[in-house]
Order: sequence, then C-alpha cells, then structure tokens
Amino acid sequence: MKTTLKDEAKALWLNMYRKMVRIRYFERSAYELYTAGKLPGFMHISIGQEAISVGACSALRPDDYMTSTHRGHGDTIAKGVSVEAAMAELFGKVTGACRAKGGSMHIADFGKGVLGANGIVAAGIPIAVGAALSAIYRKTDQVALCFFGDGAISSGPTHESMNMAALWKLPVIFVRQNNLYAESTSLANYQGIPDVVLWAESYGIAAVRVDGNDILEVHKATKSAAKRARQGGGPSFVECETYRWYGHNIGDPGTWRPKEEIEAWKAKDPIPRFRGLIIRKGVAQDNALDEIEAEEKARIQEAIATAESAKPPEVHAALEDVYSDLNLGAQAIKGARP
Repeated sequence: MKTTLKDEAKALWLNMYRKMVRIRYFERSAYELYTAGKLPGFMHISIGQEAISVGACSALRPDDYMTSTHRGHGDTIAKGVSVEAAMAELFGKVTGACRAKGGSMHIADFGKGVLGANGIVAAGIPIAVGAALSAIYRKTDQVALCFFGDGAISSGPTHESMNMAALWKLPVIFVRQNNLYAESTSLANYQGIPDVVLWAESYGIAAVRVDGNDILEVHKATKSAAKRARQGGGPSFVECETYRWYGHNIGDPGTWRPKEEIEAWKAKDPIPRFRGLIIRKGVAQDNALDEIEAEEKARIQEAIATAESAKPPEVHAALEDVYSDLNLGAQAIKGARP
C-alpha cells in the first residue's frame, strides 16, 4: 500500500527545500562577490553542507538557541537570519545583522536565537552550554544547539563542555559537521579517537551518526534530541558526515584533495537528492520546485543590490554596544564623532 505524506509534512519538506536553495544561492553569490573584490574581510563557504544546517534548525523552535562556526552563513540563515541582513553584514553596511560589526565569521541575531557564529574553533560550544544552563535556571524548556566542525573535536573546550553538559543534564545538542578535514588536515592525521560516537557516549551522552547529506536523517535525529532535552533527558551528540566543495576558505582552491573524492561527494549533492525525493513522493512537481528556486535566486539578487546601496557605518558606531553603562557609552561615542 502506497503511503502519502500529511499536509504538515509536505509543508515542512517544501520549506526545507526552499531554505537549502536559499543558502546555496547565498553562498554562491558570496563567493562571486568576494572573489570580485566587492566584499571585505575573510570568508569560508559551506556549499555542500546545507542539509545539516536546514535539517537541524528546522527541528528547533524560534526561541531555541544556536551557535555556529567561522563557516556559519548557512547555519545562521537556516535559524532565521534574513538573507538581506546577512548579505548587508558581508558588505559591512549599517543594515547588516550586526550593523557591520560581525562580518562573515560573526553573524548574530539574538532575536532569532542566533548567539553568534564564531571565528575561534570550538568557541561556540561552551556558549551553547551556557545558554542551555540559563534555560535550566529560568525554568524554560528551550534547548541550545551548537554546530561545530570536525576539527573542533580535539579542542579542550569541546571536552569540557560535553563533560559539563552530561554532569548537569543540560538541554544542549552537539551537532558535528564532519566534512573530513580540519582546514587541510584529514581526519586520519589528527583524530586520535576512531569513532566519535562511542567517545560521546562515554561521556554519558546519547549519540548517533547520520548521513549529513540526507536532510531527513539530520532533521529526525535533531528532533529526537530536542524532545529528549525538553523532557530533562540531557544532551545529545549528532555526528553528521558531509563534505565542503571548496577549500578551507575562499583563498584556498582545495585542489590538494583528490579530484575523485571531490567529484564523488558532489554527486551526493543534498539539494538535487532531496528534490528527487520530493518528486517521487508526490509532494511537488518540477515546475513548483523550479519556481521556488527562481524566487530564491531573485531574492538574493535583490538583497545584493540593497546591500550595495546601503550606507557604511560612521566611525563612532564602533563604540556603540560596547559599554554596559549607557552614560559612559554616550560620552565615548560623543568623543569619537567628527
């Protein structure tokens, strides 16, 4: 007997597809703009990893918390930061998510539960643990999810955070975006623990490994972890195996990796993979999905045009949001004005 999806599930699938496409177009545009010399700062692209960002964040509530990494554009957009605010932030404009103070690696939006992407490896993990602890103190049922790369697995803050989360049964979800390389060093050359799932379980944390290019697997695992956390079951660890198509950063061509490996992973592209499933299950047809892609592409182009025409911040803006004492802050800003 052929099973059909409920309307709620269909809406979720189409929303997740839209978000993956949105992130893909955003990242492609960011790459093109940066290489054309139109964007300042430093940049890391997450093309190929969209299923993890969207699958995990789609299992969270708007009031849940999330922290990310230096490769965080997709994560922050998946959690609710608008592409308009994110693009303006890349351009260094006052209309950016952080009013030009975050740039590519530090996009944050507390109103969306995004406690910040972070340029320091593993730094977002203890921040998420702290947010989870605050939920316990405030007696809410919020959860905190932290994305981190495979390279963070050997960092001290990771171990300390997982130990604390297990000890106090904190509502935190550790999501490892395992793209096989810590910058340009392969797993085999730096990971002393062969199976990180067993390692996480040794802390007393529920852990699972999923195909990071299968958005439904990621979503299911994260939804289960969030439910456990809200019910007082403590932390979870989700190991997501995936691949970044580009090098570590835009300046790194990534050609030091075997060509066959790159092509094999591109063949596992999570977006056409999910598109095919959507069509096979009768959720939508090609024309509807083409329309979604056209809408998202147009939205990104409009976001670029708007960001380019926006004003850059004035010098005194560097001192805004710095002082907890508003009077001192006002004096400092006044002194910095021309």
